[in-house]
Amino acid sequence: MAKIDISGEKLKEWMDDYVRENKFNGCSLNIVDEERNILLDISSGYTNKEKTKAFNSRSIVRIFSMTKAIISACLLQLLYDKKISLDDTLDHYFDKYLNCFALVENAENITQIEKTKAPSIYQLLNHTSGLSYFFNDDLIGKEYLRRNLTATPDNLDLALFSEKVTDLPLSFKPGTKWNYSVGIDLAGRLIEMISGVSLDIYIRKNLLDKLDMEDTQFFLPESKADRFSDCFFYDRMPENFFPLVQQYQNFHYKKDEVTNFSGGSGLLSTGHDYLKFANLLLNDGKLKNSRVFAKDVMHKIRANSIYQDIASIGVESFAQMPTSGMGHSLAGSVIINPNAGFVSNVGDFGWGGMASNYFWVDFKKKYTAVFMTQLIPSASYPNRRELKKLVNQSLQ
Repeated sequence: MAKIDISGEKLKEWMDDYVRENKFNGCSLNIVDEERNILLDISSGYTNKEKTKAFNSRSIVRIFSMTKAIISACLLQLLYDKKISLDDTLDHYFDKYLNCFALVENAENITQIEKTKAPSIYQLLNHTSGLSYFFNDDLIGKEYLRRNLTATPDNLDLALFSEKVTDLPLSFKPGTKWNYSVGIDLAGRLIEMISGVSLDIYIRKNLLDKLDMEDTQFFLPESKADRFSDCFFYDRMPENFFPLVQQYQNFHYKKDEVTNFSGGSGLLSTGHDYLKFANLLLNDGKLKNSRVFAKDVMHKIRANSIYQDIASIGVESFAQMPTSGMGHSLAGSVIINPNAGFVSNVGDFGWGGMASNYFWVDFKKKYTAVFMTQLIPSASYPNRRELKKLVNQSLQ
């Protein structure tokens, strides 16, 4: 394999600028190649408001939706092991979907519904199920917010959360649109139902321990509290994010506080830890000479599952990233047609989190990158577009 060289000078300057301009309090960037050689490990700023603790790749952060890729991959492997079809519909697992309803087209309230087939596991994983999110600007998303279905760590438990979500109608008939959703929270619940163990124990045994991801979990041990970053909020934050402010500013993720192992947003991690997972994907699911993810599972992680781009059946941009040319696999985004607005290579896989963190795997150039910070929401600045462009320019 040809050696990859990357210059970190402009990237460090870019990170320092974001910190100096008070856009980020702190951030880190880690890049490794296929053989796990460290190409870049740089950081800037601080983890705390007082600016006394340096932010680095070992700082523990809320990765929010970067949880999704981990949970989706684990569910795909579990289904593969148990020989369960992705076409299985959710009425086999959630009783509320035995009579499944979706809003009629152009519904004005959530009582305007029609009967529909329950979504499949496949549709759950690629966000075409009809589910929504509390921050989405649709009737069901607003109802999630009204009912406090925010998947925050101390809100309900995963079983009760899933029950309350499935008690509501879908936003649309499954398979007809792409809509970012709590689907991966339900995917986490499926792991529990199929495996018979709690989600935290399952992923620890079947993935995290295998990769020595010892700083990745749903709660924060007291011994690691000094590495935990504060959570910051954009000063012009959208109104529907305000319920999170007090929760994430004051919540400490102590073991006895966490009641909801959210498959969509619940994990804590570090840049150093998450890089191990991203690099596993770069190595086709193999760790040294053993497989963690089957080849069939890796195909589903990498292949576009919606057969077009997100912009065609969903939103035109997401977290300031254009979705034209961006598809979605059963675990994250996949670049199917690179465009000038988002410098990428065909086949790039990745996703981000609500606190502006982001990772991607470049299968063509054989490297993976993990960027960590703690600013909510992720659409505050175009940092993902800027970062990926700079990384590509910095590769020698």
